[in-house]
Parts: sequence; C-alpha cells; structure tokens
Amino acid sequence: MIKKIKRIKNLGIFGDYTWNNNTLNDFKQYNIIYGWNGSGKTTLTRLFDTLESGSSQEFTNLEYEIDSDSGIFRQDSQYTRKIRVFNQDYVINNVQILNCKASPIFILGEENKKVIDKIESDESELKIGKEKIIKIEGNINGQIEKRNKIFTDIARVISSNTSGEATRRYDKRNAEDAFKLLNDKNILNEEEINKYNLTRKQLEKPLISIINQSKYEFEGKFLDLNDLFPEIYKIAKIICETTVETLIINRLKDNSDVSNWVEDGIVIHNKHKSKLCEFCNQSLPKDRLRELAKYFNEADKKLKDNVENLLSELRKIYPLIDIKPMDKANLYDELQDTYKKLVDQLEKEKCTILNEITNFAEVIKSKKNKTTEALPIECNIKIDILLDIINDINNEIIKHNDKTNNFKKEKEISQRELEKHYLSTIYDEVKKIDIDVLSYKIEYKKVIKSNNELLNIINDEKGKISSPVKACKEINDGIKTFLGRNEITFEVEDNGYIIRRGGKVADNLSEGEKTAIAFVYFTVHIHDQDFDVKEGVLVIDDPISSLDSNSQFQAFAFLKNSVKDAKQVFIFTHNFDFLRLLLNWLKYEKNEPKSSFYMITNPYINEKRSALINKLDKNLELHESEYHYLFKKLYRYVSDGTIETAYNMPNISRKLLETFLMFRVPSSEKTYKKLQGLTGKFDENKLTAIYKFTNDQSHITGKGFDPSLVAETQKNVKYILEMIEATFPEHFEILKASIDSQSINS
Repeated sequence: MIKKIKRIKNLGIFGDYTWNNNTLNDFKQYNIIYGWNGSGKTTLTRLFDTLESGSSQEFTNLEYEIDSDSGIFRQDSQYTRKIRVFNQDYVINNVQILNCKASPIFILGEENKKVIDKIESDESELKIGKEKIIKIEGNINGQIEKRNKIFTDIARVISSNTSGEATRRYDKRNAEDAFKLLNDKNILNEEEINKYNLTRKQLEKPLISIINQSKYEFEGKFLDLNDLFPEIYKIAKIICETTVETLIINRLKDNSDVSNWVEDGIVIHNKHKSKLCEFCNQSLPKDRLRELAKYFNEADKKLKDNVENLLSELRKIYPLIDIKPMDKANLYDELQDTYKKLVDQLEKEKCTILNEITNFAEVIKSKKNKTTEALPIECNIKIDILLDIINDINNEIIKHNDKTNNFKKEKEISQRELEKHYLSTIYDEVKKIDIDVLSYKIEYKKVIKSNNELLNIINDEKGKISSPVKACKEINDGIKTFLGRNEITFEVEDNGYIIRRGGKVADNLSEGEKTAIAFVYFTVHIHDQDFDVKEGVLVIDDPISSLDSNSQFQAFAFLKNSVKDAKQVFIFTHNFDFLRLLLNWLKYEKNEPKSSFYMITNPYINEKRSALINKLDKNLELHESEYHYLFKKLYRYVSDGTIETAYNMPNISRKLLETFLMFRVPSSEKTYKKLQGLTGKFDENKLTAIYKFTNDQSHITGKGFDPSLVAETQKNVKYILEMIEATFPEHFEILKASIDSQSINS
C-alpha cells in the first residue's frame, strides 16, 4: 500500500510540497481527503494517475517521492500495483458524454468452464510471480540500503580521519566515486598510517619573500651594492683632492666648529639684511666682512655642496645595508637552526659595514673644513661577504617555499592513501553486495519475462470468452438502480457502447445524469479483466458532482459496495454532506482502524497560493455540519495585516451568516431582509456593514485586489461574532465552549 506522499514538485498548485511527518498519519486502506473546489483535489488525483507509468504528459517537470510497503517510488519508476482513477480525465477518456459513446469493458463470461479454470490457475501463478517480483525488489532495495549505509558510515570515517580542502565536504557520493577507482584492496600497515597521518596533521606555513637586493641609482647609473662603493670612492677621491684658493683665516681654519658657526652667520645676516651683528648688536666692520667673503668664496661653497651631496648619498645607502630578516619561527622547524646562524652572521657583517661607511663619511665630512688642501682618503668597504650571506639566507627561504609549494601535493597524497585504506576495509563487503544485487536483477528480469509471457497467455484466453456484452448488462442494471428508471441504456456497438434514451441516441443529458452514467460505468470498469480490485488502488474524485441529495445516497451506496474489497482507496470530495456519509461509514462500521482522514488547505507561501495535505479538521470530523468549522475559522481569525490571510474570510463569513440566519430567522426572505429582522437586537449600522462585507467581498468583481479587504475583514469578522453573541447568546456560548475544549485537548 501507499504509505505517504513524501514530496511533490511542479504539479500545479502543489509547487513544492513535503509530507509533514509530525502531524500526518500514514495512509491506510481507506483514505478520505476533503477540500473545497479549486483547492487541488483533482490535481492530486492526477498524481495517482501518473504512478503506474512514472511520467506525466501534462506536467513534464513533475517530481515526486512515494513511500509504500514495497519501497520508495519516484518519477520515471513504475508503481507495482495497478491504479484506477475516477476524475474528469477518466470521464473524457472513457465516456464521451457529448457523443453518447463509451469505451468497451471486457468482463469474463461463463461460456467455457475449462478456459475459466485455466485462467484462474494462470492468474494464481501470475500472482505468485508478482509476489516474487515484490520480494526481489525488496531484496534489491534492502541490499541497496545496506550498501548506502556502508558508504555513509565510511564517508564519516574518512571525513573525520582526513582534513584539508579536498575532504572538507566529503560525503557518501565522494566515497562511492573513489571506490569505483579501486582495482583492489590497499590496506595500510600501522607504520604507514602513522606516516600519512603525520603529514596530514602538519601545519602548512605561508610562503616567505626572499631578501630582494634592488639596484641603486648613482650618478645616472643603476648599480648593484658590490659595484656601488667603488663608484662612490672615485667621486670621494676627486672631492677630497680638490682645493680652492681662499684668504686664510687661521682661527677658522684651525677650529671647524667656529668656521661652521661663522659661515652660517654670514648666510643669516645676508638673508635678513642685518646692519648690526645679530649676536652683539654692534656694527659689522666692513673690513671683516670683506675678509670673510674671501675666506668663504663661491668655489669653497661649491666644494662643500659636493661634500654634502656625497654624504646624502651615503645616508641613503644605510637602509640597504641595515636589512631586517624575518624571524626564524616563520620557517619550518628543520630549517630554523641554519637560518638563525646565517641571520647572526648577517647582523655581525652588517654592523662592520655600517661602521666602515660611518668612518668613510666622517673623512669626507672633514673636507668641508679643509677645502684649501688635498685630503688623502681610502675606501676598504667590502660588500662581498654580506651579499654571500644574503644569498645563503635566500637559499633557506627558497627551501621553505619549495616545501610549502609541495606541501599540498604531499598532503593530498597522504589523504588519498588514507582514503584508499579506509575504502579497502569495506571492499569485500561492497563487492559481495554488488554481486548479490546483480544476481537479484538477473532473476528479476527472468521473472518479469515469465510473467509477461503468462500475462499474454491469460489475455489470449480471456479474449476467447470475454466480451463487452456482460459489462453492458451490468452498466444498464447499475444505471437503472442509480436513477430509478430504465430509460437510459448502453448498447454494444462496433468497438464500444452507444448511449440511448428510449431507443434513441441520448441527447441533452442533464448534469446529474452525466455524473450518474460516468460513475456507474467506473464501478463496472474496475471489475474488468485488466484490473484486480483486491490487489489494486482506487482513487475517486467527487463522484456526486451535480447530483441532488437523493442521488448522493445512491452514489454513496455504489461507491461503498465497489471499493469495500479494494487493496487501498482514496476518496476526494468537496461536499460536506457526502463527507459525513463517508465518515459515518468508516468510523461506525468497524473500519476506523483501517481509515485516515485528511483535508487540503491552501496557504500562501512566498506570495504564491499553494496546496498542503493536512489532518481533517476536528470540527469537520466530529460535527454533523460544516457550520461548526466555519464558526471556528472566524472565531480564531487573527489578521497579520496581509491580503493573503484575509482573502478567504468573506466567503467563510457569508456561508456562516446564511446558515445562522436560516435557523435564527426562519423565513423565505433574502439575507438583507433577514438581517433587518435583527434590528433592535443589534446595532443597525453594524448589520449594514456585515451585509455589505459578505455580499460585496465574496463575489468575483473582475477587478484587482481591494486594498480595504484587510481592514474590512478585521472589522466585520468582529461584528459577525458580536451579532451572534448578542442575538443568540446561548448558541454562541455552546459554539465557543466546543472550540475551547478542542484547544485544551489538542
């Protein structure tokens, strides 16, 4: 039997439906599904019509998942039991009412006892074959589930015992894909597992930039450090050997600090055009100024500027020498000792060179006070050792970076080997399951072939003794019983039936007659040679459409007698009176343990009207009228401010109001007049508002949504409840108590 509809997608109003395991019981032998017109009942019957073939021509993107006692069935797979569905599509395909024609039904006659006995024997054998198929399918599904569990479990083991990008999302599918690549088992020993685990657990360190020795621009040329100092020495030698002619002032010549102070003072006095000495505030002697000008002349200034420029270049070289290597902790452990020694050597050599540069600069700087004489200078700065140490440090960094670059590969290798190891632990078990499944599938094909051959034999045998005549008689007997007259009859004609009234083609059938004919035809059709009621599933959609109340009882009787022996039954209806007949039959004739009751509701999900299967509302199940249910919908209505939740309330309000007025103001007058009869017992303005709301908002206007719907619904639902309580308080309290008691028990 079908247990539940786990999932539906792309089936009209069932756009994306999932079975609610928390609130819904599994389907049973008898299943009643209630829903108002347009709720999606017929759409759901079309899903059942799809199960036998596994696909739908109307809903090409349909997806579904059905849970049954013989396994899970999805689109593109065929359900194992035959299904007959009575709905609009069935009537169109089998009973052409407008043309007064119907498809033939072949029912076995009694003409040949031997053939019938042979058919029964063959059908018993076919039944055994079908049971065998179900058993084989169960075995296959069981082995597949077992296999799936094995891969799910081993995927967890692999995921927890490996790490990194390659396995972060490792699941059953990854394990199955990797298993396909295994040609044989690859079990690792303990030592190998530990080795791969150590590699897997080692933390990867980031790449490190090497010490980059950029070229230095000097005198328009870009030079390496080892070529730079010889060039600087050439310039320094020229500057130190250059002399200028000046008036010698011994005091300034012998005291460089005084000389510098005086030279700066001349610049300051010229800048401010000072007439007096800025230090002693005395007049500046002209002879002294002429004497100083000869000492500090243009040639002297130019030479000193050259000295300063060269010193500036030397200062720029300092950062190139004063290198700050990265801390050893950034390298892999095995490289840290060598790296540390090289960094220490670098620091020592760096200090030596920086001291030599400082001493060299001091000699050059002294030239500023000795511009009249040649100054000997030597340059012993050697950069080769420093550059060699830097190269050695860079080599260690390159080793580190090479390890990092190869680290991912080594880690991936470790992960793959561990993956192979763990997959190898399930190798024998999975291979055995695969062999068993293959064996079952071979057996399955043999049984299917044998069953098909036997089915062809049975059909041939049935063809010898079956005809549409016997079915025609049963249809006519049924129509006579159903309608209480025999003026409408079926007659065998060509490859089907012709429908006649009083011997003539039956034109102008009433809607009730059309419904009766179609349903009687269906009740006979389920007993034809191609369908076994005891092993089949029946789905019946609103068999009482357009029937009067008397005919509804006839339809119920036909339905009850037709489906009582079926393997499983699904009955859909929108009619509350018919629902009560079904509930009373199933609840009070010892069928309740075999039955389940549901209803289709239509919430708005993501601003789109949808359909859901829910438990049948207790008010509909327990009470003998729809009135209790309608009252509960109004009593529990809470607006969330959206049109969606208010949309159905005018219709519910109108139905409740009409039912209430039917017994509260028992007259043949229309709703407006009945409401006027309550004037004096309830506010006249509110009565007018109630009438306008239930009349205007519950009918199709052809316009867009009324923006006042939410506010009007909130107001008028409250008015209706107040009106019932004010005009019939005892009745209101009984209804309220019933709903409150359900809330406590639920």
